[in-house]
Amino acid sequence: MAGEKIVEALEIGTADLELMAEYEIAKASNPNTAPPARNLLFMALGNISAERHVLNTFQKIKAAALHDALLVLPFSTLPMLFTFLNIFATKEMNIPLTCRILFFMLKTHHKQIVASKTMRTMLDGIRESLRKSLKRQKDEMGFNLAALKIVGERVKDLGTKDYVDEETWEEGDGSSKKKRGFVQVS
Repeated sequence: MAGEKIVEALEIGTADLELMAEYEIAKASNPNTAPPARNLLFMALGNISAERHVLNTFQKIKAAALHDALLVLPFSTLPMLFTFLNIFATKEMNIPLTCRILFFMLKTHHKQIVASKTMRTMLDGIRESLRKSLKRQKDEMGFNLAALKIVGERVKDLGTKDYVDEETWEEGDGSSKKKRGFVQVS
């Protein structure tokens, strides 16, 4: 069921990508070109892009069922899937899910992918996009961690008081409570 949803989303999304690419080419030559009639599904979902629809389809599948759904995909759908994975990596759309899908598909279809020249060139593009986005996220995390350390030190400094009032200290120390004695029963 989930595998069929993925295949359907990939087919609809690929058709929309091709349609929008043709529109961009026509728009470059004639700026007054009317936008094409897109699939009604995209219009019903709020005029979302094809890559957003495919990503939403992947996100709706539970993590446990994702591997089973990806196993159902035939090898012929891999070029479409890798096209969208490249778009996800370039636009930094849910990088953990993108990596999980990519690594699973590489493990599953490793021999066929290595034998295909077109798949290797697609993987080079995905690798470059993923490296850029992961490096940016790593730099951002390092920057955020450094900022958190500085904020933590400031909070620690502001929370520590150097001045102690002796009168207040002595009043709190002089408790007049009776101490409890313990009796040993043998």
